[in-house]
Amino acid sequence: MIEDEQYGHLRSLNDFRNYLLAIQWDMSRRELVGRSLSDAGYTRIQADTYSYLTRVDLLKKLCSIDAAERDRAEAHSGALASGSIPDSEENRVLCEPQFEFVTPQQLVAIDFFLSMHHYAPHAFPALAVWHDVNVLRRRYPTPTLEPLPKPDIVLHGWYPVGQYDKEAPATGLRSFDAEQWNPYRHPGRPGRYARTTGGEQTVYFEETSQFDVDAEAACLFVTCTYDTAFMLNTQHRDAIDSAHFWLNEGIVKLPTGMAQRYQEMAKRGQYFSRLAQRLNLTPAELDAHLIENAIGDEAHQALLGYDTTQLSLFAEAA
Repeated sequence: MIEDEQYGHLRSLNDFRNYLLAIQWDMSRRELVGRSLSDAGYTRIQADTYSYLTRVDLLKKLCSIDAAERDRAEAHSGALASGSIPDSEENRVLCEPQFEFVTPQQLVAIDFFLSMHHYAPHAFPALAVWHDVNVLRRRYPTPTLEPLPKPDIVLHGWYPVGQYDKEAPATGLRSFDAEQWNPYRHPGRPGRYARTTGGEQTVYFEETSQFDVDAEAACLFVTCTYDTAFMLNTQHRDAIDSAHFWLNEGIVKLPTGMAQRYQEMAKRGQYFSRLAQRLNLTPAELDAHLIENAIGDEAHQALLGYDTTQLSLFAEAA
């Protein structure tokens, strides 16, 4: 179907699908840091979800696909107006973009989560990608890759983090700037900050029945506020600052009663970001450091108080 010129605008979607299938088992594109803590205060070091660079790479490609579709629709509309193509119902439909993967609302949601990642280099990382593609007009084509076979997923070990406080401090979603400025910028609020269900103090946030992004506010900020000057001015800000911003301004709303989970996500990202700063390590060097200094699975089981000795029933009987 994609070979038919009638459906040529869908070719990029097929290419992206094939790209996802090709990188599915590429463990070099995976995250090493675990998403939870053990009772001993360790986190698993093992290939898991897509890494930060892979997520940004996918976002660049999706934004490029969206931009190319808008360009195609504009060119098609011009061809129809000039009489270069027949004035048919099908051609009139194709004068409008046929899809949009990354809306401003979705972009803000992506930015919120990327802002809590330990390898995000600055605030508003997803918006910087959108600006790169839609304002600076850079394009990131989807390459054709050969799929890799499914490998064994190696457990590198367990790395000690305490409660994300062993080697570096982490306050997660707490914003001292917002606490100072909220009485002036938002005097009508019931408080300068909020607390999670676990009792931890965080930036002010609002709750709804499920995770939500204010579509109108997101569109206004992405398309009108976030210009080149704004992008450059936030390059030196910590990534977590944009997560604070989305919550404090009420653009992103958390699911009711789930704030502690997001606080843990933020603390994990901030902890490893600050650990990299303290040790003066690049992302690749930090990954190597985590692997080198992780303890084995048996040692971790021993810390948990588990008996790793496998008893033999036949030996007992003898």
